Amino acid sequence: MIQFVVTLANYEYIFNYKLDTAGGITVETRATGIVSVVSIDEGKTSGYGNIVSPGVLAQNHQHIFAVRIDPSIDSYKKGDSAVVLEETHPIPMNPETNPFGNGYEIRRTRIEKAMHADAEPKFNRAVKLENANKKNPISGKNVGYKFIPNPTQLMLADENSTQAARAPYAKHHLWFTGYRDEELWAAGEFTNQSKKEEGGVRDMLARGDWFVDSPTEATSDKGQRSTPVVWNVFGLTHNPRVEDWPVM
Repeated sequence: MIQFVVTLANYEYIFNYKLDTAGGITVETRATGIVSVVSIDEGKTSGYGNIVSPGVLAQNHQHIFAVRIDPSIDSYKKGDSAVVLEETHPIPMNPETNPFGNGYEIRRTRIEKAMHADAEPKFNRAVKLENANKKNPISGKNVGYKFIPNPTQLMLADENSTQAARAPYAKHHLWFTGYRDEELWAAGEFTNQSKKEEGGVRDMLARGDWFVDSPTEATSDKGQRSTPVVWNVFGLTHNPRVEDWPVM
């Protein structure tokens, strides 16, 4: 296991990377520290938070993270990287191909242009990071790595709020953008004290980059053929409880 801790104001964010013997990586995200509170008259309650101690109100809030994944599966050659959304769907009963009705099918959609998507546990939606030009000698399928985006709750702030303007990345679980050397931040490089996002994934998507030879839709004048970068967004909705006080 590899662990690191990030201290931001009153919070300690813990990221654990658990490496297993099958080549899997499980990312566990935790939060501790001292919960942010305000005073409240004793005997009162609030719909904006929970009383954690007499006269102490801990406010409801969210923590939303973004992970940037720049896949290079068995190659750094431009054009080898492919990203595929893979889903599992039921199929109708059929006397010849599905006589007992317990069959299902796997549907694959290659990401051809910059776009966003969301987690979908109903269909076991997975993201496949593949090498488009190398095959596994046993299965005959493209070599790759996959992850299943966690369907955590996304940003609850109103669309017209400052929070939503500063962090539109927090409105979707997945973003697929064209690679640029300097683009490392989902909400742009200068988020603190900003009024709106500049240079984040929404701006990256708006360029209209594409990842295959023939884009499925018209692109903007700034669009170009690029290597895909995947951004995975997940988070915690923290409705405090008494047990969170004073140290979570």
